[in-house]
Amino acid sequence: MRYAAFVIYLSFAVMVNVVTATEIDLPDLGDSAGSVISPEQERKIAKSFKRELFRQAPLETDEEIIDYLNKLAKSLTSNADYEGEFEICMINSKAINAFAVPGGLICFNSGLIMETQTEAELASVMAHEISHVTQRHGARMIEAASKMNIPTIAALVGSIALAAANPQAGYAAIMATQAAAVQYQINFTRANEREADALGISLLAKSGYDPKGMADFFGRMMRASRYSDPKLVPEYLRTHPLSVNRIAEAQSRVDSLGRGVVREEDFSYQLIWAKIRVLSEKESANALNFFEDRVATTEGSVQLAAKYGRAIAYREINDFSSARREIEALLGKHPREISFLLEAAAIEKLAGDYREASFYYSKAYKSSPKNRAAIYGLVENLLKLKKTDEALAILNEFKFSGELDSKFYRLQAETLHLLDRQVSSKMAMAEHYFTIGETALAAEQLRVARGNTNITNYQRLKLVARLSELEEILVKETEQKKNRM
Repeated sequence: MRYAAFVIYLSFAVMVNVVTATEIDLPDLGDSAGSVISPEQERKIAKSFKRELFRQAPLETDEEIIDYLNKLAKSLTSNADYEGEFEICMINSKAINAFAVPGGLICFNSGLIMETQTEAELASVMAHEISHVTQRHGARMIEAASKMNIPTIAALVGSIALAAANPQAGYAAIMATQAAAVQYQINFTRANEREADALGISLLAKSGYDPKGMADFFGRMMRASRYSDPKLVPEYLRTHPLSVNRIAEAQSRVDSLGRGVVREEDFSYQLIWAKIRVLSEKESANALNFFEDRVATTEGSVQLAAKYGRAIAYREINDFSSARREIEALLGKHPREISFLLEAAAIEKLAGDYREASFYYSKAYKSSPKNRAAIYGLVENLLKLKKTDEALAILNEFKFSGELDSKFYRLQAETLHLLDRQVSSKMAMAEHYFTIGETALAAEQLRVARGNTNITNYQRLKLVARLSELEEILVKETEQKKNRM
């Protein structure tokens, strides 16, 4: 379809609208989107959009954080009526926002996660965004947008990725070209939001999370911004417009469900919250002060997570002796907690003690063989210690576990290079570049590898086929860039 190239950008553009719309009744939307874009096309769009985000936005790459978010999503999506897969990403931005892309990609700003107070609240936002995907709201918006002309859609494209990285500049650029799209946003956004609320609350209950988390989070966001300067209103309230009626409806749905069995909150939520809190601070000393106060004023699991946050803050300011003392005390009481083992390893790695770091990474890896943070950390340290064969063995075992990310390919390329397997190294590096949205660099890696005199026939056949795919993608990307101008 000629509009497929703009699907990803337009759906995000609609998500970031700042238009005030009147309440409308929730219609029977049906599944007319199926005639516009197929589920398979949506999945391709999600992957393309993530690659574009890598190029334009400050995506968080910490494996522990991303794996927790994906684990939380899986606990919800296992109860959703959707055949596709979901993937969660996080943008390092204090702007409070989240959005969903057709095909199952859901992105959170770190600022929104920091705004939640419980795992149920975070799960409620995730359930809401999941419902946007399962109901194919993005695809329906594209169907409406097909009534717009190509230049209007193309004019939106250049500002979308900018909005992810720099909301104020991005939204200003969008609004400068958005007038023709306003009516479509009014027609769809309110109805979609209410439908996502209803289905999200149901999904929370089915998954064992307290559905009250959605009403609590929305209500607190509304109260916090009621008397603020309009310019300070959280982006989440602009992109997901709230009203008193909408919050009341959410609470009414929660009440109608009654009190079901609610799962115990995962301690991982508090640990991840603490980690994001430290990493989101430009001045690590501010995070240290925050957790010093939190340790002094809390108890139980909250205090334990605060001590963990304090250890990370010490590491971030290179106070390794204090960081060691903090994490050793935590490990003394909780020797099998993966997050504590990984932090102990991170402290030693930053301090330059790679043997000690490998000790902690090995313990974490043995305890959780599929943990990406443990795997990548251990491989990096083995390479520092010149134990290249061991590093490659671990990577080879992990590569059959599922979809691989850019860091896996980068580590694989580095390991193969050290083993003087240059063709394979270049092919792995090509995948690394492609995953982060650098298609031209990926293709160049393959061209260089093709000229290697030691290439085997099998490698050549595989390489030529992949290079052909990348060159075709590169042509499409170049055409899209021209359309943005």
